[in-house]
Amino acid sequence: MAVRRQVLRAEVEELILQRLLESRWAPGSRLSIDGLARDLEVSPTPVREAMVSLERSGLVEYVALRGYVVAPMLDAAQMTELLDARKVVESAALARAFEDVGTLLADLEEAYAEHGDVIERIEAAGEVTYELLQEHFHADWRFHQVLFDHAGNRYLSTMVDTVRAHTHRMRQTWVGGPPALDIHEAYSEHGRILEKVRRHHHDGALQALVEHLDAVLERSTTLAEESAEGERGGSEEPAAQSVTV
Repeated sequence: MAVRRQVLRAEVEELILQRLLESRWAPGSRLSIDGLARDLEVSPTPVREAMVSLERSGLVEYVALRGYVVAPMLDAAQMTELLDARKVVESAALARAFEDVGTLLADLEEAYAEHGDVIERIEAAGEVTYELLQEHFHADWRFHQVLFDHAGNRYLSTMVDTVRAHTHRMRQTWVGGPPALDIHEAYSEHGRILEKVRRHHHDGALQALVEHLDAVLERSTTLAEESAEGERGGSEEPAAQSVTV
């Protein structure tokens, strides 16, 4: 019975995590344990246990008198720390992945091509739907995930889950409506990383990765500052935007 309970909690946590990563709820939204239990057709207990675990990930927070809520967007200082951490772990992963550069290159090529296909669909649609936005984020992250997949280090692979959760929080810079994405900038920066790997240029690939993450930070903090200025200015309809990370 105890084993089944643990399995159920893990399943419930995975379902809620997926919804968080798909931006089903806006930052600050209250997450009702009873409501989620009814929606998932389980008792409140595994939902409550899942929330405790998700709170440790940083995706949800417990607020007195309100209960669990979706965590707010990262501020500029948190973004800076996150991108600094990403540079450390992703550079370590890429350096280790170079030990088998042939298989690394094959999977990076595949991930890059898939991302390009998503961008083509976005351009053909003429608008960024919710579904296309999630496809874009998934394809973008897949390129980075390849580095960890080929690092050959189980602990680096475990770290990526925490990095991914907080990276998701950086993406929550839009509140409905068509976002202004930096898809072409991110895709181009990925292309520069890929080109260095094609040439088996270890140091060049590492430098291109660092430059990409620095550019992500610059775009993200600029957007955060613009959003804050819009709120101070009392804008009724702040621009909805999102940064690819």
